[in-house]
Amino acid sequence: MKQTLLSFFVGSMILTSVAFAQEKKVSGRVTGADGKPLVGVTIAVQGSNVATSTDANGNYTLTVPTGKVIVFRSVGFADKTLIVKEGQTSFNMVLDNKDNALEEVVVTALGISKNSRGIGYSTSKVSGDDLVKSGEANIIQGLAAKASGVQITSSAGTPGASSKIVLRGAASFSGDNQPLIVVDGVPIDNGLNNTKAGDDPYNQSLSGVQVANRALDINPDDIETVTILKGPAAAALYGQAAGNGAIIYTTKKGKLGSGLGITFSSSYEMQKVNKLPEFQKKYGQGTGNVYTNETADSWGENLIAAGKPIYNNVDEFFKNGNVFNNNLAITSGGEKTTMRFSVGSTNNTGIVPHTSYNRYTSRLNAESKLSDQITIGGNFSFTNANTRAAQNGSNTSGVMLALLRSPVDFNLKDYVDEFGVQKTYFANYDNPYFSTERNPYKEENNRFLGNVYADVKLNDVFSISWKTGLDSYATNGNQIYTIGSNGDDDSAQWGEIKRTNVNYRNIYTDLLLKFNKKISEDFSVSGLLGGNFNYVQSIANFARGKNLLIPDYYNLNNARILYASNSEEYRNSKAIFLDATFDYRSILFLTLTGRNEWSTTFGRNAKGFFYPKADISYVFSDLFKESEIVNFGKVRFAYSNVGISPKPYSDRTYFTSPLIADGMTNGFSFPYQGQLGFAISNEFVAENLKPERNVGYEAGLEMKFLKNRLGFDFTYYQQHASNLLISMPVDPTSGFAYYYNNFGKMKNSGIELSLNGHVVKSENFNWNTTLNWSKNTNEVTELAPGVDKLSIGDAFSAPQSFAIVGQPFGVIYAQKFQRNAQGQVLIDPSSGLPMYESDLGSVGSTIPKWLMNINNEFSYKNWSFSFLWDFRKGGKLWGATNAVLINRGKAAITEDRERKYVIDGVYGDGANAGQKNTTELTAFNYFKNYLGNSSSEISIQDGTWARLRSVDLNYRFNKVSKAIQYIQVGVNLRNPILITKYKGIDPETSLTGSDQNFAGYDFFNNPGTKSYSVNFRVGF
Repeated sequence: MKQTLLSFFVGSMILTSVAFAQEKKVSGRVTGADGKPLVGVTIAVQGSNVATSTDANGNYTLTVPTGKVIVFRSVGFADKTLIVKEGQTSFNMVLDNKDNALEEVVVTALGISKNSRGIGYSTSKVSGDDLVKSGEANIIQGLAAKASGVQITSSAGTPGASSKIVLRGAASFSGDNQPLIVVDGVPIDNGLNNTKAGDDPYNQSLSGVQVANRALDINPDDIETVTILKGPAAAALYGQAAGNGAIIYTTKKGKLGSGLGITFSSSYEMQKVNKLPEFQKKYGQGTGNVYTNETADSWGENLIAAGKPIYNNVDEFFKNGNVFNNNLAITSGGEKTTMRFSVGSTNNTGIVPHTSYNRYTSRLNAESKLSDQITIGGNFSFTNANTRAAQNGSNTSGVMLALLRSPVDFNLKDYVDEFGVQKTYFANYDNPYFSTERNPYKEENNRFLGNVYADVKLNDVFSISWKTGLDSYATNGNQIYTIGSNGDDDSAQWGEIKRTNVNYRNIYTDLLLKFNKKISEDFSVSGLLGGNFNYVQSIANFARGKNLLIPDYYNLNNARILYASNSEEYRNSKAIFLDATFDYRSILFLTLTGRNEWSTTFGRNAKGFFYPKADISYVFSDLFKESEIVNFGKVRFAYSNVGISPKPYSDRTYFTSPLIADGMTNGFSFPYQGQLGFAISNEFVAENLKPERNVGYEAGLEMKFLKNRLGFDFTYYQQHASNLLISMPVDPTSGFAYYYNNFGKMKNSGIELSLNGHVVKSENFNWNTTLNWSKNTNEVTELAPGVDKLSIGDAFSAPQSFAIVGQPFGVIYAQKFQRNAQGQVLIDPSSGLPMYESDLGSVGSTIPKWLMNINNEFSYKNWSFSFLWDFRKGGKLWGATNAVLINRGKAAITEDRERKYVIDGVYGDGANAGQKNTTELTAFNYFKNYLGNSSSEISIQDGTWARLRSVDLNYRFNKVSKAIQYIQVGVNLRNPILITKYKGIDPETSLTGSDQNFAGYDFFNNPGTKSYSVNFRVGF
């Protein structure tokens, strides 16, 4: 009996050991044909309930019995199977796109996921990996050169500077022309906290500092995908908030069945100035070849001949910037609950001394399936960001203004004397070393973003979705001007403090009834009926203290003169909407959308406004399914009519505190000598304002060939903006100077083309390439009666930016040369200088003629390599920096000053009228009054460029150990090559930042950067 039991026990152990030996853990990585990791791919043991899915990096781990078949399955890709054989533990799989369908899922308006097959309008999709790979901290700037029809302009390369994005051109004269930014289905604020004093009559964007656009608060490492809804049709469900399109950011989440995963990444980036003007290094400060410190000009003596020292002030001022990025993410995926928690930090010290930007983020995404019918979830993020910025632009404390004008015989680095008083070459300018150290602008922003949601499946047809989100932040800014600085408002050098505080809150909620009903074998209908509510409040406070008593004590109690002002803004809107898609055999799709919206920006008793949209798509490739050449073909058409809301409190005429300015001083305002005063505004507002309308027409063609190896997406669009709000000049005897009403019209039309191809596709080596090309033509078609031009921003006396009928929006007007019928410049015989028109004239549009980018991606086994070229053709810029440097004898071209010059042209009058000009000019006169005239057309330059925007090389070690799934190391170059004829800094620049509708101004803007980085990523 004992022997029998022993035999049974031994046999059982043998069988058990065999059974355990037959079960093993297998792992690997799943990628697409382009070599990119695929997220959420289901890996299942055939004939069982054992399954898992790939994580954010395409990795998976699964316990599988030997000899079993596992199936890899993902929407839009052909299934693949393999048999687990003895001794095999690692399987890397490449999934191919399905040959007969385009199954990509796109996140659209309201966060709704749709199959791209049935979408009848143009969208572009950018992966979160591409955002991170760009090396940009700003999720707006990270989209540059990633899609067609998208123009992005960085204001500067200094830490925390803003970036502006425009889709398919401007649609408003005075409203915001940037798209709506949406994160996980909730609109967020992307504005600038550029708070100024209530008694300041000038445009603060022309000086001061470059502050951040608030989308900079989002960590790119948390982004899963980005969908760019370029036209009004794509964003129609958002109504008046998305007249300029929308950008939908979806953050990363955990995956069901993925288990516990940890990812850590770290990178170091070194930044350098990527382009500066060229300077002469021969002549010193002064005029008439004689030294004097009563001018900032460099028309002084020949220093080389005099044997005097020469200082390389510009190159020695800038330093290497450093950026440290660290991110940690923990993901968990069970059978019904998923979670992802992340923390990240970005620490950037800039190329300008004493500038920095530090961002610390945390995010939690969680979702739980309570039952087969109920799913709940939420995501919450907190960001702390602090910035130290340097003065910029038209500013006597500005870094570039004083630095670039500095004479080479003055050593800027020796910037204070033994008493701590600054040393400067010209009394009206601050030494840039002194200014960056003693005049900082410091800003801290704390932001909370989050939402909670629930989805309830009622039956096979209907479900309910509810979401409520909050965007709330508080920004505290502190600008100081030390005693002895020229930067204070009165240029009195007595010191000044400016403190700003902005509190912003946006509450958004929507409730959707979704439906999906198959009416017959061939016909189905799906969509949603819903409504939403949006409440926004913004409170900004400003306090200023002038004339400080105690040096280096920056408290308002230390100021002799105090001033404070505040502004408050409240608005809410509510809407109901319907979106229905009719599907015939998954070949023909018709979507109808309607939204009716009520907003307080139109006044208390305003009626609601309706915004309709319709789009249709037809998948014609199903007519020849057996074709080995054409795999997919779709035509699409869309119509939409969306709106742009007026700014809050623009619906009526108010009493205001009058401001009187002369353009030279800070002017006068109330309170004045202790007395308060109010007067009715000089602008009369019409009753019953209407929303600005943007009506869009769009047609497109998408095709894929040769088993999806080649493809293109072509779009033609027209967008007609009408009811544009204008302040129309009126007779002052009426008691008002302007009449505000819906008058203007503007048109955008253009072409967008995307080409993509898998040039090489093999087991070990892949080469994918993508080309995006776009062209937008803008024209102002109507202004108010009797108005021939409309200023679109307070800037300089010349040049200026206007909206003019028959011309592109924002065309630059400057002093123009008089010319004859042959186009020759007319020369004044008495001076030898050009003759100018009496009025300013058009000198070009800031809108590029076309944009193009080419991206190439290569993968060989565990290596990946990519590079992105970015091209811009045309687009005029006011190169005032270059012109002023010529005027002041600082530009390299002015070094040739020992000879005479003759301007090409013909005499405009006198006895020799019409004859070729032969009047000689001294170099001083030629450069000072001709090439150096920053108000004339000679200062306008072409902004064409070709730039290598990024280069990325990575190597991945897979299955390093039981605990370490992979280690990835890489290097990245950002903006390593810039090819342009533009004389100055990087032409991707904007003095006015991202909150102004006019662009193309370069007046001592802070420079751009290029960078070199190394990165490391490990997955557990």
